[in-house]
Amino acid sequence: MPHIDAQYGRLRRVLEPFIVANPQVENTLRRLTPGARICDVGAGGRRLAPGVITVDAFWGKDTDIVSDAAALGIRGEVMDCVFCTGTFEHLPDPWAAAREIARITKPGGLVHIEAPFMQGYHADPHDYWRFTRDGLRRLFWGFEEVDCGVHMGPASGLAWVFVAFCQGLAGGERARKCLFRLGRLLAFPWKYLDLLATRRPYSYLAASGVYYVGRKPTS
Repeated sequence: MPHIDAQYGRLRRVLEPFIVANPQVENTLRRLTPGARICDVGAGGRRLAPGVITVDAFWGKDTDIVSDAAALGIRGEVMDCVFCTGTFEHLPDPWAAAREIARITKPGGLVHIEAPFMQGYHADPHDYWRFTRDGLRRLFWGFEEVDCGVHMGPASGLAWVFVAFCQGLAGGERARKCLFRLGRLLAFPWKYLDLLATRRPYSYLAASGVYYVGRKPTS
């Protein structure tokens, strides 16, 4: 039943407890010159634009290179831009991954990182870390900061943690699934407050997700 599947897919997206109220990927793409060589580490089956080289830990749809983010099978200083979004929390050694991303980036090239701060546990296949803006800056210490801020705001953070709280009340797997659905049903409207809150100056205090764009030094 493709029609029913499509409807369920749309409903599921609506009920997600978060919204990317301040998307930044397109802004970074616009900073690049035509023909720029772009890599997406942890692409997860997407292709940000035609010609983007996609890297993931497992084979999947539109995966070009299977590689550990902490030991990328790519020559040094060949990429004009490296994206890594929604991946650093799942890496056992994000410091090694940051060094590898820096290694494959050309001098003068960009890195674009997005990572969670206030989000519930979500294993893929594991979930290790959370990051602040300062944490992302530290991972790319020595890069010139181009932009840094909040792309998923505090309302999404609140909704996501509430859903996790509901699941935490469960005494078994069946109850957890029921409380998960109930929590999402109650909390999903909150995320739309981020359309206002995300761009406020103190949204970073409980942001669901933060981003960093940096330029590799030329010398």
